[in-house]
Amino acid sequence: MLHILILILKIIGIIIAVILGILLLLIAIFLFVPVHYEVQGRCDGDLDSLKGKVQVTWLLHLVRADILYKNGKMKWRLRFAWLKRGNTGAGKKQKEVQTLQKQAEKAEISGIEEEEKSNHEKSITETDKIEKNEPEKFTEKSEENLATPQTIRQKSAHAPESEKWKTEKGIPEKEKSVDSEKNGSFYQRILSWIQKIKCTFGKLCDKIKALSGKKEKLEEFLRDEVHKGAYHKCKKELFRLMKHLKPKKADVRIIYGFDDPYHTGQALAVFGVLYPFVGGCISVTPDFEHQVLKGSAYLKGKIYLWHFVQSGWKLIWNRNVRQTYRDIRNFKIK
Repeated sequence: MLHILILILKIIGIIIAVILGILLLLIAIFLFVPVHYEVQGRCDGDLDSLKGKVQVTWLLHLVRADILYKNGKMKWRLRFAWLKRGNTGAGKKQKEVQTLQKQAEKAEISGIEEEEKSNHEKSITETDKIEKNEPEKFTEKSEENLATPQTIRQKSAHAPESEKWKTEKGIPEKEKSVDSEKNGSFYQRILSWIQKIKCTFGKLCDKIKALSGKKEKLEEFLRDEVHKGAYHKCKKELFRLMKHLKPKKADVRIIYGFDDPYHTGQALAVFGVLYPFVGGCISVTPDFEHQVLKGSAYLKGKIYLWHFVQSGWKLIWNRNVRQTYRDIRNFKIK
């Protein structure tokens, strides 16, 4: 009886050990297997030439995500083992719909042409009957209608000029307006992005200005040794994390410019803030005289989730950081 009990406990222990081993293996895979990423992009001056590709893989390409932007359309594809999701088939469906629409239009045009031919044949038969039955009326009407060819010739002489005017002036203006709208919308997106960053900094500055009237209370809070230690610890972990997130291969070359030189300077200021983190792998050339966007970008690297967990663990178990967090929650300016 005792041997059976020991055997049951041994089996239970083996099962628990296997389950714990599987859990530890999954945690190790999740933390120490890197996420590889690759970013490519290129623009030759206008929105139509903008194209880019982002690829993210994990666990020997068992998990993969692809994002492709080309000709103003974005396609994405996600694969997890044998499961696939994405909108890569949307382009084929759109082409099929367009072909069906073209076929329907051709059928309508052919039907209209057939109706016109039948009407024309009926009119010819009616005129033949009139010629046979009423020859005198036909001669009188023919004399009255002698002037119609001249008017037709005059109309035909003026018609090509109007058509030429439409083809030479009207259509290119529409195409130019469409191109300008596309380029304008693209630059407006960039300006809106810069404006959002500016608004966030503006809000922070407003809060600092609002607190500047209570300098004594704020200076007392910042001069505390505990708070200083928490600040230096957070700064150290942030820079260490940014160092690990830095791409291993990078080559970015951008030539840009807006209509307003002020916005060009704002964008350059944003690049200046990012420069300490990316180093010399980015080359930015502003153009204060023309509206232009040219360049290419290539980034490749890997991210370990362990770095995020490690930084978070160090901050959580730091006494100064915990005390500063409590003081910030309870901080009030009277």
